Amino acid sequence: MTTLFLDAMFGRPTGPARQWLAGLSREPRIAWYPSAGEDFRDLLYLSEEYARCFPSGQAEPAPPDLFLHTDFSSRWSRFLDTAVVHQDERTTIRVEAIEELPRCDLPLDARIVEFPEWRVATGRVLFLLLRVTSARLAMDRVVPVLYASCENAAFCAERLLPLGARCSHVVRIRYGGGFGGGGRSSGHWILRNLDRLHCELLVWDQHDHEQDGDRRCLERFPNLDGPLAQPDRFRRLRTLPEAMWSGHGDVAWELVEPVSG
Repeated sequence: MTTLFLDAMFGRPTGPARQWLAGLSREPRIAWYPSAGEDFRDLLYLSEEYARCFPSGQAEPAPPDLFLHTDFSSRWSRFLDTAVVHQDERTTIRVEAIEELPRCDLPLDARIVEFPEWRVATGRVLFLLLRVTSARLAMDRVVPVLYASCENAAFCAERLLPLGARCSHVVRIRYGGGFGGGGRSSGHWILRNLDRLHCELLVWDQHDHEQDGDRRCLERFPNLDGPLAQPDRFRRLRTLPEAMWSGHGDVAWELVEPVSG
């Protein structure tokens, strides 16, 4: 269950993370963004305000309660050096609260990541309460984010799946690009785990080529080797031009139809 996963990640009995969890009356809905870097656009694009401003004309899954970001090489400079995570003429994202949680030390494989020696923040975990203010979306709310500086495949194989975490939303944008975790992988292996994560909505830049790093992920973590989600199970909700997010291909919102039977 998702609560079991969060219990393991939160560790301590008190603090902002526990207070947030105690305020929920149900299992939290999680949006997982592997290889997130310092990108927080998902907080805007997966909000109910965005869906209201840019309706798809179809029924959409309920929005996430918690945003889970993973990236082994993140240095978190914006989180720790300044309260402002992002600011432009229309949007501001500001840290309201920050809590360091117990470490999460997982394997780094040189055949998966390009910089296995980069350990500035690797293994550290933060819980953030971020105030997101957007004039265009008429949005002003505090959004919880759990950020684990871990390699994505290891995190899925050794934390998400064994602890029964459900990720209602999966964001796969510019996976492994630049200084992201998983530099030798395109994140193709994630498409083999959508059902295990109980994913309802996949938001991605539609790059589905398999790389050597993806094959290594399945070799190193055999529990990631599930059935590949086929395109006929995806139903398009909307498409966002690449310039509005990744600059790496137009971004598609895909409903993931459950496996029949």
